[in-house]
Amino acid sequence: MDWVFNDDMFANLRVHGNASWTPVTLVRLAIFWVWSAESTLAAAAEDAIACVARIFGEAPLRSYQASTKALKRYTDPLLPIIWNRLQRLMKRCDEGAFRVGLWLALAMDGSRVSVPRTLSNEQRFCKPKPKRKRKKGKKAKKRGRHAKRRKAPTHKKSHYNPQAVGPQMWLTMIWHIGQRLPWCWKTGPSYSSERQHVMEMLEEHEFPENTLFCGDAGFVGYDFWRAIADRGYHFLVRVGGNVRLLNKLGHFREHNGIVYSWPD
Repeated sequence: MDWVFNDDMFANLRVHGNASWTPVTLVRLAIFWVWSAESTLAAAAEDAIACVARIFGEAPLRSYQASTKALKRYTDPLLPIIWNRLQRLMKRCDEGAFRVGLWLALAMDGSRVSVPRTLSNEQRFCKPKPKRKRKKGKKAKKRGRHAKRRKAPTHKKSHYNPQAVGPQMWLTMIWHIGQRLPWCWKTGPSYSSERQHVMEMLEEHEFPENTLFCGDAGFVGYDFWRAIADRGYHFLVRVGGNVRLLNKLGHFREHNGIVYSWPD
């Protein structure tokens, strides 16, 4: 852990002057917190604090409340530094698996992760309930021989609108295929869009040359593919029969192993 995380990598990160901890000690605590076998957050925090003190000789953050407060405030500035460090180490340690020939192959996928059912989590992650429409006034009574006929009630929903059993966080991960390690990720409420998450990460991150984004049938759409291509990256996406691809656009074969396979 000392090899991966050190004080030098956080040299440009400024914390509050009254803080008794350093960024690297907070990162260590967060890792041991996640690794803890305890079943509750508070118990896992106490276990992590004890592990850090036992292994590194000190634990500047000594309570669940202090640890949570520090992580809530500094996670956003810490993550880009950690991502950058891990990506450099991935290339340095195993260049053979870093690329597949010309390509840096990165998988993209999204999934929901259940979180504790607290009021704050429900407000942040659950899909807002739709507002009820006002009931229309009573219709005028029908007259004639069909007046007593009633239309059979229909219970079919007008659209597919699934609701999670409890609060869930949407996690979109970009994953290094060759080394089987996370490259970067983004989280959001349970009704987030994995495509939108990837588009935001394209704006926020700079990827190496000849990056190949690989995805399943959920990552389709002209605007999404155009966003990847406009930045000089490439994509390989599995599509289903519901996707209409344009054909007769020109060459079907190019140099350097690039081949277009456009089914009719």
